[in-house]
Amino acid sequence: MRRVFNNEPGPSETRVVGRFVEVALPTPVDRVFDYLVPDELAARAGIGHRVSVNFANRELQGFVVAQKDASPLLRHQIKEISKAPDDAPLVNESMLRLTRWMADYYACSWGEALQAVLPAVVRTGRPRKTLTVVKLARPKEEALAEAARLEAAIQNSRFKIQNSDSQGTLPLAGTVPATDDRKPTTDSRSARYAKILRTLATFNEEFTPLRLAEKLGYSLAPFNTLRKQGWLTFEKRPVDFGGVGSLGGEERVPQTLTGEQQMALDRITNSVDRDEFKTFLLFGITGSGKTEVYIRAMARALEHGKSAIVLVPEIALTPQTVRRFSHRFASVTFLHSSMTDAERREAWTRIKDGISRVVVGPRSALFAPVKDLGLIVVDEEHEHTYKQDSTPRYNARDTAIMRARLEHAAVILGSATPCLETWKNAQEGKYELLELRSRPTTKLEVRGQRSEVTADLEPRISNLGLPSVEIIDMQRECHEQHALAWFSKRLRGACAQALESGEQVIIFLNRRGYHTVLSCQACGEGLTCPNCTTHMSFHRQLNKAVCHYCLETRELPRRCPTCDGGPVKQLGIGTEKLEEEMKLMFGGFNIARMDSDAMKTREDYESTLEAFRQGETQVLVGTQMIAKGLDFPNVTVVGVVAADIGMNLGDFRSFERTFQIVTQVAGRAGRGEKPGTVIVQTFKPTHPAIVCAARQDYRGFVAGEMEHRRISHYPPFSRLVLVTVEAREKPKGEELARQIAATARDFGKMNQGSVFDVSDPFEAPMARLRGRHRTQVMIKAKGFREVRAVVDRIQPLVKVQEKLRVSIDVDPLDMM
Repeated sequence: MRRVFNNEPGPSETRVVGRFVEVALPTPVDRVFDYLVPDELAARAGIGHRVSVNFANRELQGFVVAQKDASPLLRHQIKEISKAPDDAPLVNESMLRLTRWMADYYACSWGEALQAVLPAVVRTGRPRKTLTVVKLARPKEEALAEAARLEAAIQNSRFKIQNSDSQGTLPLAGTVPATDDRKPTTDSRSARYAKILRTLATFNEEFTPLRLAEKLGYSLAPFNTLRKQGWLTFEKRPVDFGGVGSLGGEERVPQTLTGEQQMALDRITNSVDRDEFKTFLLFGITGSGKTEVYIRAMARALEHGKSAIVLVPEIALTPQTVRRFSHRFASVTFLHSSMTDAERREAWTRIKDGISRVVVGPRSALFAPVKDLGLIVVDEEHEHTYKQDSTPRYNARDTAIMRARLEHAAVILGSATPCLETWKNAQEGKYELLELRSRPTTKLEVRGQRSEVTADLEPRISNLGLPSVEIIDMQRECHEQHALAWFSKRLRGACAQALESGEQVIIFLNRRGYHTVLSCQACGEGLTCPNCTTHMSFHRQLNKAVCHYCLETRELPRRCPTCDGGPVKQLGIGTEKLEEEMKLMFGGFNIARMDSDAMKTREDYESTLEAFRQGETQVLVGTQMIAKGLDFPNVTVVGVVAADIGMNLGDFRSFERTFQIVTQVAGRAGRGEKPGTVIVQTFKPTHPAIVCAARQDYRGFVAGEMEHRRISHYPPFSRLVLVTVEAREKPKGEELARQIAATARDFGKMNQGSVFDVSDPFEAPMARLRGRHRTQVMIKAKGFREVRAVVDRIQPLVKVQEKLRVSIDVDPLDMM
């Protein structure tokens, strides 16, 4: 643990004696602070208690992490804690140890880690039964007109600056200052006001002020100003919550398990019975019955009076998993983002009091205060959603293993496509590998006039096995069709045959929008966002080009902004266009789309899936929302459009992600009695990621990919630290990045073998985001201890300021 004070009292200083506590505060500085405890608050200021203190002339809330009877502070420096509102501590000793580990490893302060593991309503004690959303207070037409007026004023300021420069005079007071490239700064007040008004007038979504501010890269100040001026209103909306949704239908419970399932369960329950910390990798093909093993292992933990936590990639995307847990356990609690603060606090209390022994939820559910933890399940452990993208940037999978270690619990990591780091740990014996190679099935029979459904619940190995997979070379297909084709003849034919037979179809494309590329026919340049170095996508519903990162919108230009030629051609395909094409081809059938544009609420998601389950919808088109967690026996055809779409991102994990997503979506077909067919369309038909995914050949893919990683010192053969510097002025960001790289190299020279490589500062793949230039430094370190040491060395260079932002991401998953 890092020490707090380096200034030990000198000979002339006196140690102040009394009742003191060390308080961890949610500030970027990783240290704890001494405060004196008044006698009247002594009973409520124990370790783990929440306290309020004065810090830098403002009241902050922190947590007591230690008690002592003296402090090295001088008497005039001592402050008292002002409030201690709770009778009992909110965090126990094991959670304090876990958050201390998170702070050390993920380069944040202890107070920031503690703040992350407790819901806001638990930290503050103030439940909100409503959700605050930001809305336009005037008609959209007026807001757009005001945005245009503000933008025109910015252009006028630019003219004044240029005119004053040509005459050798200073700019007039009140004009927008110019940057080095002689353009007005993009974060002027007028520009921010215009962007907020234009965004709210364009997108038909409900945003909280904080979410929209984060999306646009702003503070809340311009929102408050526009609110005072009468342009915005903050409305409080009741949150309609009726529990986590799940699909209807009966739950089929096999009376016995297959041999592979039983063997895996026996190994896991052996550790649960003995209170033994152990990590298991449950490696099973899609549909092999991993969830049934989870459930029975959890039941064993409950028999011993223990609790279980189940992490899922995203609670809204696993309705069938929710149904299965709800049917099998009476004491299950679901934690998710749709809950109101009051409901979340009530759930937290039930869990802490031991009333609820099973907790299911996304990554934050890992920190639920369960009694006597016996088992943690991390379903689809490879999913990138387990990685937090803000401070603290923890990975819930690795943090789950550390929590289980501290509390002597077992961990199950489940996946059909484990991440390479997990696989290597299993091969080296750090995790125990348990494998499910076959799909068990249950045969249903319908009897009697009342259509009573009875089931042969004895599991058996499916004769159908995995679906057949065909790879379509789209380069050849386009040549044969004499056009840029998005649907092969084979895919159209398979869909038509399935639909005519009363079966269902899933079409997967991991790109939303209508057209994904807007390109000039003359110079070939794409239409990029002015704030972010990314291509804008055309959304037909908005009739605008949209940046998915900062919500910038633009009218489609008549001429190319780069060469003044044109016209700008609309290329590429997103799910919005894909849905339209499917309706043209199969107009007699009901077709639904599932992506973040179409699914605005939980009810949208549930009703769409329920209609598909009931057979009211025959075709489901979507992004990775439909790639996992869905089990529909009548789906016999799955089409993967543009399977290689994510392979050119400049990320060393792009091939692994392509393999995983194609494998997962292929697993949606043939899960009933009817055989399944998967058609994978790609311009890279011979690439190992595509070929191995088509064969469901995980080991074949891993063998080749591991060799590339080993040669290049990429994970799992190293641990990465990605430092990103964001700056309004590019040279200042590059200078700080050079200092960080030099410091890391010096550490590596002094500690031979600890650091494999430190890159020169380089422009991030997303070189500009929300108007900030982004420079990165990548550090490849040997292991866990080496990462902690090098992060300690570079962390003093990180300063929190408006014009320069630095993030340290340990074990990054997003390299953009």
